[in-house]
Amino acid sequence: MTEVPAIWREHRDIESFEVDMFGRLRPHVLLGLLLNGAWNCAKGTTYGYKELNGRNLMWVLLKLQLRIKDMPKWRDRVVLETWAKRVERLYALRDFAIRAENGEPLVSATTAWAILDKSNGRPQRFDQKNDGFPWLPDREELETDLDKVPQLDAGWEVARYRVQFSDIDVNRHVNATKYLQWMIDSRSPELLETNEPKKIEISFLAEAVANDEVAVDSDGKGANPELIGIRRVGDGKELSRGKIEWGKR
Repeated sequence: MTEVPAIWREHRDIESFEVDMFGRLRPHVLLGLLLNGAWNCAKGTTYGYKELNGRNLMWVLLKLQLRIKDMPKWRDRVVLETWAKRVERLYALRDFAIRAENGEPLVSATTAWAILDKSNGRPQRFDQKNDGFPWLPDREELETDLDKVPQLDAGWEVARYRVQFSDIDVNRHVNATKYLQWMIDSRSPELLETNEPKKIEISFLAEAVANDEVAVDSDGKGANPELIGIRRVGDGKELSRGKIEWGKR
């Protein structure tokens, strides 16, 4: 297996097609950069995509916590760092940090993952003693909260989307970045013109697949932090829960 550094580091230029009308990195693109860093860190190891796929296993993201101090901008060159933090029960915890080239902190994140059997969806246990992976239990960018985002009990539907072919990833379900994109895009242009996410927390609960219709629900205008839920229209299945704290641009 490939040996990886304890802290995986990438240098990344922010491109024009990745930013919004204000020249700032789109939140779902930011999440994509983090996830790609995680895949790169695990590549060729016990936990790489190819290695797990050969055993009919896959990684599933269960929880995301994201803190944005200053969103990267078009033409910025940033440094992304990620490391495997520790294992708690059946969850693998991974942290991320994005910094400017001068070392200024921009984004902090922590995530919780599970490895599932593709055939039956059962979570697999981690064998840290024999996996040869550089876990760093003493390095923590953010404290990971494994509790689910609170359920949205009183809210109303604000948007609907149909799952398109391009929304499906290599595991044949909707990629995690799409849920965040739906949450952001469901908000009004008036809100997004003057506000941007500063803290994002998402619990991923179930999979959406091609041709599903999904509904986005919110707990109301002016709520901050705002609770957002995504459900499948056909059977009412809850797919994800989000909590977004908005701040002025």
